[in-house]
Amino acid sequence: MIRSLWRLQSVDPGFNSSNLLTARLLLPGSRYGQGSQRTAFFKQMVERLQALPGVRTATAIDAMPLGGPGSATGFTISGKPPPAPGEGPSCDVRVIAPNYFEAMGVPLLHGRTFTEREATEVSRVVVITKSLADRYFPGEDPIGKKIAIEMSDNPVPSEIVGIVADAKYQGLDREPSRAMAYWPHPELARSSMTLIVRAESDPLALSSALRREVQAIDKDQPIADVRTMEQLVTDSIARTRFSAFLLAVFAAVALALAAVGIYGVMAYSVEQRTHEIGIRMALGAGRGDVVAMVVRQGMTLAAAGVAIGLGSAWALTRFLGTLLYQVSTTDAASFASVSIALAAVALIASLIPAYRATKVDPMVALRYE
Repeated sequence: MIRSLWRLQSVDPGFNSSNLLTARLLLPGSRYGQGSQRTAFFKQMVERLQALPGVRTATAIDAMPLGGPGSATGFTISGKPPPAPGEGPSCDVRVIAPNYFEAMGVPLLHGRTFTEREATEVSRVVVITKSLADRYFPGEDPIGKKIAIEMSDNPVPSEIVGIVADAKYQGLDREPSRAMAYWPHPELARSSMTLIVRAESDPLALSSALRREVQAIDKDQPIADVRTMEQLVTDSIARTRFSAFLLAVFAAVALALAAVGIYGVMAYSVEQRTHEIGIRMALGAGRGDVVAMVVRQGMTLAAAGVAIGLGSAWALTRFLGTLLYQVSTTDAASFASVSIALAAVALIASLIPAYRATKVDPMVALRYE
């Protein structure tokens, strides 16, 4: 579990989470019933945020990476025969404001992003991810081709203008489950969007300014979930971190109990064999011989316990499969390292009574009852 958590924390999410502040807005339909009103609000909001001191760039998206599920739907490719029922291509759809890829640090691989005009009015353009391009346009250049994304009753084809790198939207431990397409906000004027601000330094220092700019546009507009992107990434692996912490605590307690148990057994064994040890030493046995005898007995028991434990763990660790990331339930390195650690604990727990046994006075031991 510890190795799994370490690997999960080192995963590249496909975007740069540092110095990002996020805040979710939900525009009420009573005041922003028209798509053009929602588009104008977020366009003005992004422009005001970008003008703030300490802000490198600002943008917005309808569903944040690692922030929960977004929209998923099917699509058709213009110029290709229609697929059989139930076998058509599908993708996730994200609606974004200008500068999204620049603000998030998502690389543009081919083509271009949206122009200022496309971010303001409906232009029927779309940017797709590399996985969508590889999966549905193998050996082709998708730029200039059209796809009709089924987000309405009568989907209209949109021209592919760019290809960007994939990012992990569902979770750090999940590969992109679907291909993804990005629409500019006018194409699907969402009322709920998450503002994203990339700061020059500490992003939380901009939280008051962000709230102030929202209130300047609409004093009645509430703001929710103001937090950094790094916090969101951390929260996304909270379940794995808690599981690893909990199991580590139980493992530490079990290891301590094992050490105390081995020490207790060996101490009792030495006490029971005091007479024998005294006779051995009186007949010429050295301290090293006594230590070796006691430690040998302890390590024999420990080896048997480790062997039984390995067999049991090999059979039972399959129940941890859903909690692991890029680590097998029968991972040889984990089994070997734990076995060595347990053997070391057993050795230390055996050495203490072994050295105590070497201090036995042979004459006292011969009189011991």
